[in-house]
Amino acid sequence: MHDVIDDDTVVTLDLHGHRLPLPSKVAQLVRTLRDQRQERWHLDQTASTTPWLFPGQEPARPLGATYLYLKLRRHGIAPLASRNSARLALASDLPASVLADLTGTSISNATRWTGYAKRDWLDYIASRAQDRP
Repeated sequence: MHDVIDDDTVVTLDLHGHRLPLPSKVAQLVRTLRDQRQERWHLDQTASTTPWLFPGQEPARPLGATYLYLKLRRHGIAPLASRNSARLALASDLPASVLADLTGTSISNATRWTGYAKRDWLDYIASRAQDRP
C-alpha cells in the first residue's frame, strides 16, 4: 500500500526506489483496489506487517499471478502483450546475460528475445574483453 503514490494526476508504483507510472486504466484499478483494501487492511493487521495491494485469500499473502492476470483481463488490460513489449524493448538495449539477470529468466530465453530484437552484441562483448587485463 505504501508503494502506491497518487498525486491526483499520475499514479506510480515504487518498485525498489524506481517509480513506475501506470497507464490510466491500470491507475484507476489500482486506486479502487487501494481504497477497498485500506479498510480490509485495518481488519487484517494481525496477519501481516505489510498490506498487500493485491491480497490473496489469506491477508498475509499476495494474490497469485494467474488470478491477477485473469482480473486484469476482465478489466480490458492485456498484461502478456505489455510484458512482451517491455521485454522486447529491453532486449534491444541489453545483452542477453543482463536481460536474463534483470528479468529473472533463463539465458536461453533472454537470447531468444535478443534474437527477436535483431541486436548484435558481438562488438560489445569484444570491447569488454579488451578492457580486461
